[in-house]
Amino acid sequence: MAEKGLTEAEKIKLDRKIEQLEKRTSKIHQEYDTLTEELEEVLLERHPERREERIKETLYHAYQKSSRSMEEILAFMESEEGDFDWLENGF
Repeated sequence: MAEKGLTEAEKIKLDRKIEQLEKRTSKIHQEYDTLTEELEEVLLERHPERREERIKETLYHAYQKSSRSMEEILAFMESEEGDFDWLENGF
């Protein structure tokens, strides 16, 4: 059984529908991102003890993704602002 092809009018109608849905999806996604950020801020305000744990997790995940050793990372973090000796030593 052969399927019938879409007429040009049907294709245009579907293209418009797709465009509208893409715009709505994008808008809703942006709203979701904004609400998620706001929720995170309020949660941290309400539970300040979570801030330290979040910092630890963020640093740990960054360390896992890094090709640097713990010693290199700590040396960088402990260096004074503007102290770029770590760059010259192959960091």
